[in-house]
Amino acid sequence: MKKNILFIVLSLFFVQAVLSAPKSKKNKAKKEICISFDELPVAVGFQDVDRDAVSYLILQALKKYEIKAIGFVVGEQIHESFDLLGEWLNNGHAMGNMTYSNQDFNQLGIGQFIDDIKHGEKELDPMLLGFGQKNRYFRYPYLHYGNTSEKKNQLSLYLDNKKYAVVPATVVIEDYLYNMSLDKMGKEPDTSEYFALMNEYINHVLDEIEASERLSIEVLNRPCKQILKLRANRINAVFLDEMLGAIKEMGYKFISVEKALKDKAFHRPEAYFGAGTVNFLQMLKESDPDHLPAQ
Repeated sequence: MKKNILFIVLSLFFVQAVLSAPKSKKNKAKKEICISFDELPVAVGFQDVDRDAVSYLILQALKKYEIKAIGFVVGEQIHESFDLLGEWLNNGHAMGNMTYSNQDFNQLGIGQFIDDIKHGEKELDPMLLGFGQKNRYFRYPYLHYGNTSEKKNQLSLYLDNKKYAVVPATVVIEDYLYNMSLDKMGKEPDTSEYFALMNEYINHVLDEIEASERLSIEVLNRPCKQILKLRANRINAVFLDEMLGAIKEMGYKFISVEKALKDKAFHRPEAYFGAGTVNFLQMLKESDPDHLPAQ
């Protein structure tokens, strides 16, 4: 682990000398963004990953930029990673339930999915209680909210009754694809390929944020508080420092999930039943008008 962390830290230290800076866009307008991570403690991939190193690097980058993030926990991983999750809470980050087994709601019955939520809750709640977190947060795996109106409405009612705040995302990153590219490079990648991937990935993130800014104006006629969805994986561990710096250069202020959810946009009704993973603004835009309340 120490060797891997040393390589990563040294690589990031020399990045400015090797890599052309990712594009940035300074703007004096007030812009705010919440940073969220799925599949805590560490996202499961096709290759083994140093879980301690991934968690350490993410937490260090968040600390550097004084960010209070939120992480969504897969319950079945809690027992083997109790100390890692404890570090997240010790650093002041919020945590939410992402079910016990991280299964796709669109592929399960309503009863099966509710049981998975309950199981995840049973594993996570004692930890949150021990660290004094009172608010309950939930994120749908794969951002799949249900492919029928009946399933969607039933689960929404269940979560409301359990006092869960559902945390959507306005910026959705294809980080799993870039993570696969990083994995293919091995544990000690070629320097030029490594920095080329960093540049490409960070610019992808910035492009998606800018696209969400435009979509917010189109759908809401105003900017909204952004919520960036990342996986707790290797690529977001090794590139997070540079990514957050680039987002800050865009003029963004980092905010907590509690503050982000105060934006009225996240309380607007939506009726999206597509099978794909889309951000919340796209869900509003593509909602079925026949299932929306009368204006």
